[in-house]
Amino acid sequence: MEFVVDLNKVEDVKKFVRNAELYDVDIIVSNKNRAFAVDGSSLMGMFSLNLSDPVLVRIEDKNIAEQFKKDVEGLIV
Repeated sequence: MEFVVDLNKVEDVKKFVRNAELYDVDIIVSNKNRAFAVDGSSLMGMFSLNLSDPVLVRIEDKNIAEQFKKDVEGLIV
C-alpha cells in the first residue's frame, strides 16, 4: 500500500518516525520520483529526503499500513 504525507515541519517528521518505530515492518519513504528511498523509522534518513514536497510512503502489509495511516492521519495529503 502506498500513500502520500506532507512532512514540512520538524515536529511532523519526529511524529512520523516515532510512529514508524512502533511497527516491525519496513516503512519505506521516498520522494515522489522514487529516486531515493529511506527507512521511515530513521530520523537521519528522513531528514536526508527533500521534505519541501510531500513524500511517498510504502508499506507492504496492508493491515499494518491501514493502522499506520490512522496513526499519522493528520499528515496525509
